[in-house]
Amino acid sequence: MESPSMLAPTTNVVSASFVHRHYILLKAHYFLFFSAFGILYPILNITLRSRGLSNAELAYINLIVPFLVFFTNPLLGFIADHSRRYLLTFNSIIVIVTILFGIMFNSPTIKSHNIEANIIYDNKLGRVLDFCASQEVATKCSSRSECGCFYSSFCGKDNLPFNFTFTMSANDTRLTTISLVDISASSKCGIPYRVPVDKYLTGDTQKLPYHKGNISSLATCEITCSTVHFCHGVRYPRQTHYILLYSLLFIIGTNLLSIGITIGVSIGFATLSSPEIFGEQRVFGTIGFGLSAFLASRLYAHFKSDLVYIIMFSTATLVCIGITSFIRIQPRKHEENIHVSDSRDDEIEAKTQTKARFKAAALIPLLKNSDVIVFLSLTFIWGMSYAPLDP
Repeated sequence: MESPSMLAPTTNVVSASFVHRHYILLKAHYFLFFSAFGILYPILNITLRSRGLSNAELAYINLIVPFLVFFTNPLLGFIADHSRRYLLTFNSIIVIVTILFGIMFNSPTIKSHNIEANIIYDNKLGRVLDFCASQEVATKCSSRSECGCFYSSFCGKDNLPFNFTFTMSANDTRLTTISLVDISASSKCGIPYRVPVDKYLTGDTQKLPYHKGNISSLATCEITCSTVHFCHGVRYPRQTHYILLYSLLFIIGTNLLSIGITIGVSIGFATLSSPEIFGEQRVFGTIGFGLSAFLASRLYAHFKSDLVYIIMFSTATLVCIGITSFIRIQPRKHEENIHVSDSRDDEIEAKTQTKARFKAAALIPLLKNSDVIVFLSLTFIWGMSYAPLDP
């Protein structure tokens, strides 16, 4: 019969092998989750812009997110900590996020008319394109002209179509200041523009007559950009519900994705036997973020479809959920002590302490600690500073 001393080395080897496999699962968890994060998160605002949302609408949406995260993140973290159901909470969040962003990427684009313009004669500028559009029209494409973005005008005069490309900047565009209380048609569509086009008219289009005054229209045109969503006119009717849909999907999805990061940290600390080695596991998340973001950008450049992002994101999240399900959470120390204790008083005290942790009043003593106040203040300031820079 083998003695306990002979069995001890074998037991230690099995235990070490189990711990090593467990740490590999945790590394894979962080790698896959932050890979999914790196695939999708950097392009969410760009995607919404390409679906027809304006810069002002994106600004309002991103303004809501940090406040929502500020309240919901601690709440779900508190629930997960006391229920010890980190894996179920995390996997549920990731499933919901994947569904929400899947709906976002498969929702229809917000439809807008092309910008309508007229070629008229201006006493100072000569023949000009006269139109009304948002302020973004003069900046978004013109600032990217070196990257290949250009404006196109498709015109017609006496049933004879012609077109030309042109550039636009603040130097050759006359803007009219509109009052905040102005409710005229011009104020609703944006800012009035007049862009000189004499140098862009070639061939037969040079024969367009010069008319004195601003009344006569030499030709009617539609203006587009080579990057479509940089230039759009008035929206089609009944598009508001799509704007609300995109807003809700983005706000809820981004909020839950941020909470997933917090729950992921809790999984790490609840799994590891020593908190000092947490960084060795978490660094694989940073590696995954960088690699996946680069790979996603290369695949998008090849396929030219934003579906690349949601397919890669969904794949990473599904594999992450599978890996996370095999992670083993360490039991609470006080729960182990309850089973081995012979003292009823110790058991009652342990239960009383557990019950007290569920009360919000248990957080009040922490707020009396100056280090906690400094930490929370810096976190809040950084979060609020990060919010406007991130989009």
